[in-house]
Amino acid sequence: MTVRPVLDTRIVIRSGRVSGTLHSHDLALLGPEERARFSAFRDGVRGARYAAVHAAVRRLLSGLLGCGAGDIRFGRHTCPGCGRTSHGRPYIRVPRTSLELSLSRSGPYWLCAVADGIRVGADIEMLRPVNAERLTRLTGAVLTGGERSYMAEVPAERLPAEFIRCWTRKEAVTKASGIGIEAAMGRLDVQPERSRALVRHAVGGCPADTWTVQNLPTGPDHFAAVAFPAE
Repeated sequence: MTVRPVLDTRIVIRSGRVSGTLHSHDLALLGPEERARFSAFRDGVRGARYAAVHAAVRRLLSGLLGCGAGDIRFGRHTCPGCGRTSHGRPYIRVPRTSLELSLSRSGPYWLCAVADGIRVGADIEMLRPVNAERLTRLTGAVLTGGERSYMAEVPAERLPAEFIRCWTRKEAVTKASGIGIEAAMGRLDVQPERSRALVRHAVGGCPADTWTVQNLPTGPDHFAAVAFPAE
């Protein structure tokens, strides 16, 4: 597990890579909802990765909260876009705390950001093969005019990687605001030409409307970003 630099005195970021082997000590830490989700996986490797990541996050939070890793319970805030809790911002329900968190998984990789008293969003994505036709469709659907202009200057062999890097920034911002998949991604400009940028993104019910989004150091086959209120 890798400890990332603290970007703010109230933000801690950790990431790691897990195997596809299930360990009983990981499974033993999961709460009822996580066990139900684990049981729903038909792919044993994906299920084992899920258990390993959630156990790792519980161990991280245990050290920060001073409680048992298996005693932590999670919930979800209401999504400001649709009013449901199925994909709202996660929060720590037990024990009561001012800590906020955001968790992302992609293949064997995971990323978790924990912030004290401020919203935070984190996203990690593996680089996967994509043909030119599909990439063109995706670019037109989810990138702003400014982002498409930036992509037009990128060498063809770098286009899939730059698209994924841009996408992780969008995901990080929308996770922080709480709207997640309900966001209109094609209207959210995350300035991919900058490693760290101020991004305007206003959501009803969210006190912040300007966010700092920053790339995180990763390997060549995955990308990651974190977002938090600009103030």
